[in-house]
Amino acid sequence: MKKKMLSVVLSVVMVAGTFSSFTREVRAEDTVELQFLHTAWVPEQLEVLEKAISDFEAENPDIKIVETRSSWTDAPSQIMTSIVSGNAPDLIMCNTSMLAEYRGIGALADLSGYVSEETLDSFLPSAKAMITTEDGKIDGLPQEGCNWALFYRKDLFEEAGLDPEKPPKTWDEFLECAQALTKDTDGDGVIDQYGYAWPVQAENASDYWVNFMQMCGAEISAYENGEWISKLSDEAAVKGTQLMTDLVQKYKVSPASIVDYDWEAVTNAFVSGEVAMMQNGAWVTGSVEEKGPELEGKWGTAVLFDGPEQTAYRGYPNTFNILEASEHKEETWRFLDYFYNTPSDVEGLTIAGAFCNAAGGMLYTDDFVEYAGANYNDKLQPFLEEVNDCLIPPLDPQWQSLTSMYANSTVQQMIMGSVSVEEGMNTMDTKLKELHGE
Repeated sequence: MKKKMLSVVLSVVMVAGTFSSFTREVRAEDTVELQFLHTAWVPEQLEVLEKAISDFEAENPDIKIVETRSSWTDAPSQIMTSIVSGNAPDLIMCNTSMLAEYRGIGALADLSGYVSEETLDSFLPSAKAMITTEDGKIDGLPQEGCNWALFYRKDLFEEAGLDPEKPPKTWDEFLECAQALTKDTDGDGVIDQYGYAWPVQAENASDYWVNFMQMCGAEISAYENGEWISKLSDEAAVKGTQLMTDLVQKYKVSPASIVDYDWEAVTNAFVSGEVAMMQNGAWVTGSVEEKGPELEGKWGTAVLFDGPEQTAYRGYPNTFNILEASEHKEETWRFLDYFYNTPSDVEGLTIAGAFCNAAGGMLYTDDFVEYAGANYNDKLQPFLEEVNDCLIPPLDPQWQSLTSMYANSTVQQMIMGSVSVEEGMNTMDTKLKELHGE
């Protein structure tokens, strides 16, 4: 009897071992490898991402996610090279210029059949606009983004006889404040405190130029009858550009030296008192606190003042996109669906929300804004107040080419006065039309 029992046990063990071996073999053969190229770099953000990938793979043993980490500087060329060579990743992260370029060459997969109406409805207007193609398809999901708002020195407001609790809300109020805050503080005949500044160095030149044009209702570049059309010769675009240059050339409330300012240089000028107001991103609140601890209680943030024609705040997300070349779109979508709809360790946030929150960014969804409103500090609240009136940059596939080849330098020249607005706008309108083949 004992021999018979031993025989049965051995048989079961042998069968189990055979089955186990067979199972491992099948899983090895059937496992799908997803190539994921991303630009996440903040340690806390990477921690959220690594846990999400690990947990997803545990729940989906037929899928393995292989990461490639890149930088925002290197990613565009890496991805384009991989697309051309036929080795494109399945999932990527895009900024606005990358999104426009890849969309323009048909490199992004149509996700309209995957994204539910409920998910779409949870996205804020600027996020929906970012992921919706010219013909109404959905080709991505919004991820980490940022808002830009007004920073102002309350102490300098008081010194100028302005109410430190009433930052400007309209363009006229802003201009009045900027003029009152522009001073020769030591009486040597040279202005050493300016009312307003914004970053104009390198690519910042075009980024903020877009915002000035949008304040005047400019369309900038429009998709009409299946093609992109330059709107840079329109009155609204010219008016917005003149608005920008007048701050330096006419009203002299901004220094000509802003052409050399990136976001950090403007921040330094704000902390030192060289400028009393600036437009900058939400992450800069932490930089001001770090650079100017002595300014505690002497500065604040506010929603950006309205333009002459409309409210136009800078604020938009980067995106997750599945490439059209991917042979594993279904499996890649399973990961995205998990990422966006699974609760995280942060109460009130999905994994996608925790991912953005860890980097100090924004996820443009109703749930995230509700969470941020309840948990973010007072300095960040104005950024949240802007979220429903944010406008995205042009998603014209040729816009990046225009800005890098012509617009950045031309905007700087117009600000310095070496090129007139009329001449500069005519040049850029002509160049954009040439790039379009108009």
